[in-house]
Amino acid sequence: MENDTWVVGLDIGGTKLLAGVLNKKGDIAATAKLPTKAATGFENGRKRIVEVIRSAVAAAGMTMEKISAIGVGSPGPLDLAKGTVIETPNLKWKNAPVRGVIEDAFGKPVKIDNDVNAGTLGEFTFGAGIGAQHVIGLFVGTGLGGGVIINGKLLHGFNQNAAEFGHVIINPKGPKCGCGVKGHLEAYVAKSGIERKLRKYIQRGKDTSLASILANGKQPLKSSVIAKAYKNNDKIVVKTINRSAEYLGYAVANFLNIFNPEIVILGGGLVEAFGDMYVTRVTKVATANVFPVALRNVQIAKAQLGDNAGILGASVLAFEALG
Repeated sequence: MENDTWVVGLDIGGTKLLAGVLNKKGDIAATAKLPTKAATGFENGRKRIVEVIRSAVAAAGMTMEKISAIGVGSPGPLDLAKGTVIETPNLKWKNAPVRGVIEDAFGKPVKIDNDVNAGTLGEFTFGAGIGAQHVIGLFVGTGLGGGVIINGKLLHGFNQNAAEFGHVIINPKGPKCGCGVKGHLEAYVAKSGIERKLRKYIQRGKDTSLASILANGKQPLKSSVIAKAYKNNDKIVVKTINRSAEYLGYAVANFLNIFNPEIVILGGGLVEAFGDMYVTRVTKVATANVFPVALRNVQIAKAQLGDNAGILGASVLAFEALG
């Protein structure tokens, strides 16, 4: 397909919507961003989805007539056949017809997939996973999601919702995940779980430089703010982040033994904020707890595409929608 064919890639996140206008090579003509405002419900969400797509196209100096298709990465679980979000803890959307909303608004072919599948697909096609055929992507942000590529193809599973790695049970008596089940990996590793743990420390009388921000509660705690506290040797933050990396390391060891990938790619806002230090800690724990054969010529690497992984992967979905 010619590189003058343009599509929109949309990444729906727990805190922001990011849309980009891209071609087959992954060139990004322009992007647009809006806060998701998930708490306001899907009726508001549908308006913001349409608005952010229009804004990205306008920023690229194009009209919708120039756009051939739209790809979407959304938190799940999803019904891929219907193009709906069945229910997602971090968005509070239920039976949300995301694909239908975009088709009705723009009259373009639309393909939707899990947001972390899209991110993994982006890294596989344009980033850290180039050249590999067996890839695991783990993205740590507000929540924790994963994607698996086997023989160059995304693994979807029987009910189209494989690789919900954030909901692997670490401790059945552990803290509640955002989905309501106790002890999920996400509750130990993701930013939502980190924030919950910090609040518990404060309730126990522990001191942290983030206490005033957490007490305010009006805005989500940014990964960059947590990273700054870590670098300033805030003992409670250091303890909590090291715990996050340790648990993710144990999980990576499990996934290496189960899937035997060529590369495990670690991305998302938390990994971006902490960088190589976090990846090194995860790698140290993972490699100490895995069969040696599962490590042979295997990489554990930081994602390369940053915030653009989702829209780049979504652009691949858009081109798939065109056949």
